[in-house]
Amino acid sequence: MTRPDGLTLRARLLIGLGTIAAAVVAVAIVVTLVTHSFLLTQLDQRLASSSGPIDTTRHQPALSTNDGDADNTSRPSDVWRALVDTTGRLGVIYSPNVEGASDAQPEIPVSALPSSGSVYISVPSSDGDDAGFRVLLRATSIGTDVTALSLDSVDQATHRLMVIELVGLVVVLGGLSAVGWWVLRLGIAPMRRMVDASARIADGDLDVRLEGAGRGSESAELAASLNQMVDTLTDALDERERSEARLREFVADASHELRTPLTTVLGYAELYRRGALARDEDVADAWRRTEAEAGRMRRLVEDMLELARYDAEPQLTPIRLDLAHLCSEVVGDATAAREGVSFTLDAPEPVTIAGDPDRLRQAVINVVTNAAVHGGSHVTVRVRRDDATGTVAVEDDGPGMSPEVAARATERFVRGDHSRTRATGGSGLGLAITAAIVSVHGGTLAVDSTEGAGTTVRIALPLAPVEEAAPA
Repeated sequence: MTRPDGLTLRARLLIGLGTIAAAVVAVAIVVTLVTHSFLLTQLDQRLASSSGPIDTTRHQPALSTNDGDADNTSRPSDVWRALVDTTGRLGVIYSPNVEGASDAQPEIPVSALPSSGSVYISVPSSDGDDAGFRVLLRATSIGTDVTALSLDSVDQATHRLMVIELVGLVVVLGGLSAVGWWVLRLGIAPMRRMVDASARIADGDLDVRLEGAGRGSESAELAASLNQMVDTLTDALDERERSEARLREFVADASHELRTPLTTVLGYAELYRRGALARDEDVADAWRRTEAEAGRMRRLVEDMLELARYDAEPQLTPIRLDLAHLCSEVVGDATAAREGVSFTLDAPEPVTIAGDPDRLRQAVINVVTNAAVHGGSHVTVRVRRDDATGTVAVEDDGPGMSPEVAARATERFVRGDHSRTRATGGSGLGLAITAAIVSVHGGTLAVDSTEGAGTTVRIALPLAPVEEAAPA
């Protein structure tokens, strides 16, 4: 696929490799031609040095016979020498007499004979040899001096060079093909797959994952990074969906919690407006109920505002305080306020933390109150410390909660009973406020409950740093 603004990496790679291959072939052709020309030049230089003046007293050409039997015993030579007189007859002065020399002669066309000067030409052999001859034709006063050398050595050297170049081209082109295949397979093909996968992800298929080209490669690292990004995006979208679901549930629960007291208030107001409350005791009861429902709405709104403040920027005044002492005060107040419920404090040693005493007191009161109201007849508060945290565990012997409800106990408007009865009071915001207070103090809150076996709420807070002693 070609982009409007350019070529794909695959096309660029193939074009680049094709250009390199074409350049290599062109260089081989040029080298062959230059080498062949150089060898011909050397052969022409030999011809020039071998074509001296003809000594007719020693080398009388056999002009009439043209049989190549002229005297050639003076010295070994691979030069073929002849004279073409003005009538066109050819007389051989001498022919090659080296070992393995052929009896072939060059076939010189009459049209090639110069009228003056000299000329170098290549002509075929009389025996049909592919090599032929390189011939120097020089015009003289008695005819044309012909000097010839076989092209066997030139053709053989050129052939060997072409074989070497052919083998080199095969190796080079094979190497380029291997490199191209390797790059396409390990580099471009994974990128193409990642582009296709990214397009599917962009279309909304977040289950697709990208795949690189082996551990340690750039494409593998890119695929891992993009997969991590997709995982993060998927988690964010899932969290957003959960947040939207919680928000919808929160709005529905808040509307339900506010609707009941509002209905009660409006009902008594309507009865009073129509004069249905004739007796004084009925009017007093109506106002008492109206005031109670208004107080319920006020507490609900205050709890929601407090949660909103914790969600925004909570204002804390942290100091060093003893968690065991704070719990002892809460247990003492609960013992005096809750008849029919026994409380036990198990705090063998001080546990010093850094926190806002009012907020932490509210958190512990919420947990203890929940245990007293919704639990059984006995509540135990245990305070412990370890190397890094101080823990408050509030245990009751009540009916407990199902695992599903216990997992959502700290969410807003979640209560152990689903009937939404207000016989026991509360709107399901107590543990949510407690969890928010603990969270802004850097701690954690956990709910462990079993149906029929009671509930345990654990608050873990970081210990205060140890103060260094002042220098003496």
